[in-house]
Amino acid sequence: MSQRPARRTRSGARHLALFLAHWAGGHTVSNEELLRRIIKQRADAHQEALEEHRRLVLKAHKKATKLHRIAEEDGGLTPAAKAELKAATNEAERHTAALRALGEFTVPALDPGQVRHRRRRIAAARCAVLAAPAAGITAATVAGAWWTGPTAAVLGVLTSWARGPQAFDLTVRPVPADLIAETPMVLAVPGAAPAPVVAPVVAAAAGLPPVPPMPTTAPGTAGFAPGTAVEGGQDLVPALSKALGACRVIPRGTQVTLLAAPEVTAERWTAVVRLPDDTGATVDHVVAARKNLGGELGLDRARLHVEQVAGADDKTLRVSGFTTDPFARPRLCTVEMLGGVDVWEQGIPVAFDAFGRLLYLRLRDVSILLGGSSRSGKGAVLRLIIAGCLLDSRVRLHLADGKHPGQYRWSLLADSYIYDPDKRAKQLAKRLEALVAEMGERAGRLAAVGVESLAERPDLVGTEGLTLEVVVVDEVSAFTLDAKYGKRITKALIELAARGLAFGIVLILATQLSTAGVLDRLVTSNVVWRWCMYATGADESNTILGKGMAGRGYSAHLLDPEQRGSGLLLAEGRVSTVRSLWLDGDDMTAVQDMIRALRAEPTTPAPPPAPAQAPVPAPSPAPTGEAVAEADWSVLDGWLEQAAPPVPGPARVPAGALQRLRALEVIRQAGPDGIKRAALADAVGAAATTVGGWLKEWTVQGVIEALGSPPHTRYAATDGSQ
Repeated sequence: MSQRPARRTRSGARHLALFLAHWAGGHTVSNEELLRRIIKQRADAHQEALEEHRRLVLKAHKKATKLHRIAEEDGGLTPAAKAELKAATNEAERHTAALRALGEFTVPALDPGQVRHRRRRIAAARCAVLAAPAAGITAATVAGAWWTGPTAAVLGVLTSWARGPQAFDLTVRPVPADLIAETPMVLAVPGAAPAPVVAPVVAAAAGLPPVPPMPTTAPGTAGFAPGTAVEGGQDLVPALSKALGACRVIPRGTQVTLLAAPEVTAERWTAVVRLPDDTGATVDHVVAARKNLGGELGLDRARLHVEQVAGADDKTLRVSGFTTDPFARPRLCTVEMLGGVDVWEQGIPVAFDAFGRLLYLRLRDVSILLGGSSRSGKGAVLRLIIAGCLLDSRVRLHLADGKHPGQYRWSLLADSYIYDPDKRAKQLAKRLEALVAEMGERAGRLAAVGVESLAERPDLVGTEGLTLEVVVVDEVSAFTLDAKYGKRITKALIELAARGLAFGIVLILATQLSTAGVLDRLVTSNVVWRWCMYATGADESNTILGKGMAGRGYSAHLLDPEQRGSGLLLAEGRVSTVRSLWLDGDDMTAVQDMIRALRAEPTTPAPPPAPAQAPVPAPSPAPTGEAVAEADWSVLDGWLEQAAPPVPGPARVPAGALQRLRALEVIRQAGPDGIKRAALADAVGAAATTVGGWLKEWTVQGVIEALGSPPHTRYAATDGSQ
């Protein structure tokens, strides 16, 4: 026999109240889980403190070692360097003492009150969640919605009646498996109360923790022969999957797919894997977690390399681990590497990547923005670029030195060198504006042969009027922030960055990142290569690589500041870690000698013109027996030796008339296909509206004809000279 409705409603309300009280009081969480969470939090904090002190110790040791080496090479140190050495030594001793004080992490016997405190915090949060609906109903009732209170009461009664005498199971959730795996030092006793028995476990070595050694083989590749691609690698998949799961790149329990057999050598191991589908994980997530991933694999950040496989999707990546930092040792650029350089096709060797592959800079449709803090190695890159450009006779180099005498060694070799602090901004403004004006003439030359850029006709590079004009500006801020000429320079840079590459005008810009707004966004957005050396912060790195790159894991402030020339290169949509080559010493001297020999003016005098032959008059018949008199040519010889009197030239033609004549010539050279108004305006350097008036006038006169309809109208000549 069923219960009466009122009794059933009271029973259901009691069961609901008990369940909500059980949940809101935090009793669904066991004491063991709370204890494990407290221990995990303390272990993580202890490990973070160890890693921070270890990093500072290694940094201080590296600086002290560098100063000791300088002292050995120079026979002593300056007073300032001695002070730096003393400060570095004290810093290393202080952090070493802190590491010894931290010592081993041993799980303590926690006071039960700490567990109760953690449960109360959970209860407070849950009670706030339960109070939110009641507060909303009250606020709505006060605001005038009187029906909300009775409606909520009716719903509560109906819910209680529906529950009736069926009691809830007031259970305690099991401890998450992830938490148990992360706190193996906590051992639960079977059959005992939820409070665990704690066993002390060593979590970190005391003293100065050494850098984790590189494994001789890849994780899970024991038994693979170094140097050859091998079959297998089944153990590598769980190792990488576990590491990626620990870094929260992919969910725990999922696995990556090994796409090729891992390569293992004495110097490195490499594996090509694909992230699991339906996880949202991409290569950028792996790059952002590279530091933690290296720790899981027993490597530091410098010895772990992650890159997207060229031509593959965003889930396919190549992971490599190295025995030593691949950029630890600098690499020289020899004179043989720069011999016979072709900046357009082959390129200039400027850097090497983690695998030792050379990186070549080709000036075909490429401009560069180079940034980094002071003494980060920008000068080494500029040295290589300048040397490579000067070794190609098709290049005219314009060098603006904003931190003279930084590039003074090239002053006598470059086509123009700007350095005077009092005049450099004005001189650079004039030089850039002249190149902007020259773009119109170059456009006309290209239009005459039916192309729009030099990339379409490489054979024209270096011909008359189409030499490669390379503008190198070292320390851009010295020019763009000039009070009088900064705006003119910026305007010209915007024009050249937007259109100059098509006509063989290349920009190489270097800055120290110290001031925001050094370069206009319209300049940086049109730069093809962005190369950032060591920067002091993520914001400074983003000024070169682009907004948001640091959040994706690409930030130059994570590089080693002692490795001058190391940097992040953003080219063709991909970011690579590279280090510039080093050109110095005998190689530098030999390269400069090669440049002087290549660009020296010819010293052999030109052969004199052949003397003019005087006309020989026809001999007149002489009387028989009478001697013929010899002709006297001395007067004629005097006339030939005298300079010809100047011929009066035509009257000066107005500039507008010259532009009109040139416009007609460009139209005739375009042939029967014709040329558009915009291209014609660029070719003659006149405004598009002005050119439009000429075209209208000439069309009415019948000199030219319009082909097609707007906006695709082209104009071709109608006279016989086309």
